[in-house]
Amino acid sequence: MSRKPFTVRQTVLCGGAAAAGTAAGTVAETLANNVPSIGPLATAVVALWVLEKLNALIDDTQS
Repeated sequence: MSRKPFTVRQTVLCGGAAAAGTAAGTVAETLANNVPSIGPLATAVVALWVLEKLNALIDDTQS
């Protein structure tokens, strides 16, 4: 069974979400140095939020 390659759209969505999530996690860990595990939580939340927003923005179906 052959694998389907990633499309440019999928790459942009995942890359943008990962970059935004990483930046948010770093900022959260810097600002909240007494709260354990806040960085990974902020990373996940922001990455999912950005992924959803980019997906809606670059929607390839026509309404």
